[in-house]
Amino acid sequence: MHSNYSRLNVSTRFFILLIFLIASMILSVRFGSVNIPLNELMEEISTFISQGAPGHTTSSLIIWQIRIPRTIFAALCGMGLSLCGLVLQTMTRNDLADPYVLGVSSGASTGAVTAIILGWFSFFGTYSVSTGAFVGAALSTIIVTMCSGKSSSPIRLILVGMGVSAFFSALTMIIIYGARHEAQVRSATFWLLGSLSGMQWNDLMSVAIPVFIIALIIWMIRHDLDLLLLGEGEAEYLGMNLKRLQLFIVILTSLIVAVLVAKAGIIGFVGLITPHLARYAAGPTHGRLTLFSSVIGALVMIWADVLSRTLCAPEEIPIGVLTSIVGAPIFLWIVTHRYKENAE
Repeated sequence: MHSNYSRLNVSTRFFILLIFLIASMILSVRFGSVNIPLNELMEEISTFISQGAPGHTTSSLIIWQIRIPRTIFAALCGMGLSLCGLVLQTMTRNDLADPYVLGVSSGASTGAVTAIILGWFSFFGTYSVSTGAFVGAALSTIIVTMCSGKSSSPIRLILVGMGVSAFFSALTMIIIYGARHEAQVRSATFWLLGSLSGMQWNDLMSVAIPVFIIALIIWMIRHDLDLLLLGEGEAEYLGMNLKRLQLFIVILTSLIVAVLVAKAGIIGFVGLITPHLARYAAGPTHGRLTLFSSVIGALVMIWADVLSRTLCAPEEIPIGVLTSIVGAPIFLWIVTHRYKENAE
């Protein structure tokens, strides 16, 4: 009886979150340097449904060519970062792990900037920036994993991540400082601040495919991830190939972070916060966490993007700056409260 009630309760929460996500995606299209009235927005949507094509007004252009692709990208970006944070926290058994804190995003940024300014990976053509970001993300993740060793101390992992992040951030600044053209500097600075401006329909598929693949993979290995919560010794005793799973997670998260950094730059703390919110709503099992983390991550990024383009309209606040302003205090709160007993 209690189990059925609990299952219904979790299902109801997820349904409410899903409705809120759909409503948020519609409402977010309203806001920006030009606010579009809700009735006008609904008219544009009904015109599209009835005619099979958008209208020819200025509002229609803003809605269908600028706002909607950007909103969909924000949702996909939030899903990807949240799922990366979830599996990294499970793999390291550390509540503070996420691509930003562990230096994965900084490594990806260094790789992307290297491709832009130094022309490395140019033989990959249009995928040169994404390839550079992937190499940087994978390298930083491997360094963090190796330097952390087998220590179970969460603080050690975070300190190693901070050190690696600082190292790659310094490399990025050196590369930017040596740039010969001002346009290269402006383009590279974009990766340091994070922005969703300029997203177009043709940007969505290259992000949607990897994000949905990682969601599917996490769902498929959800039982292995649940076993990891018991500890490495217990997981290996039950027959899990731990090293292979860890390597797989490193490659998977590096790929997703590389794709997102190549498109949107460094966006911090989303992968840290959203898995905690998902655990609060859904419990510890990774089947539910995959769904809840995806939806909550999308919600957080959509509203972060809305704030970034409305707080100082018509100017935009870089979304990476905004998420760091909100996320850093939450990070400090987790450190001071969750690990208070260990420190004592």
